[in-house]
Amino acid sequence: MNKQLESLDLETNLGSVTLSNGQSLDIPKLSMLKIIKIVKFLGIDGSRLYNELREVLLDESLEDLEKFAVILESLDEKQLVHIFSIMLELKDDEVLKLDPNEMLEIAIVLVDEMDLKKTYSLIRTLMKKMFNKELPESLGAWFDQMKQNKAKQMEIRQKALAAVQAEQTDGKNS
Repeated sequence: MNKQLESLDLETNLGSVTLSNGQSLDIPKLSMLKIIKIVKFLGIDGSRLYNELREVLLDESLEDLEKFAVILESLDEKQLVHIFSIMLELKDDEVLKLDPNEMLEIAIVLVDEMDLKKTYSLIRTLMKKMFNKELPESLGAWFDQMKQNKAKQMEIRQKALAAVQAEQTDGKNS
């Protein structure tokens, strides 16, 4: 029993960030309860969004920057804020009061201190089991897919441009 107690990580915070007003904000660890809340939130509110984003990501007629812009436009600010409020154990309006530098510092603490690969794997598994939604195996795979789509887009555009130029040349020769 003592071995089990000693092996438990009872620290509840990953670190802290000093806010612009001088106060310290503790960054809580991401617990299974929070992961479940986030997955439920994404599964309920984000299911529609996920389907829309998937279509945008696979749309070969859009460049990556255009896809990013479409994705940003389709996101509801309240949804993003709510995910941070779950993670930080704050109310939505408290998260909105943080300045961009504070949010970046919080993100750095989260990235530095969390096993993001394991977390993503857990989220992926929960999405599959709870909502039958298949996320990419890794974020790296998602980025690789984006690069492949970009290469396909360039190839299609080059062929289309060559066809247009050939038509114009044929039209001038007639």
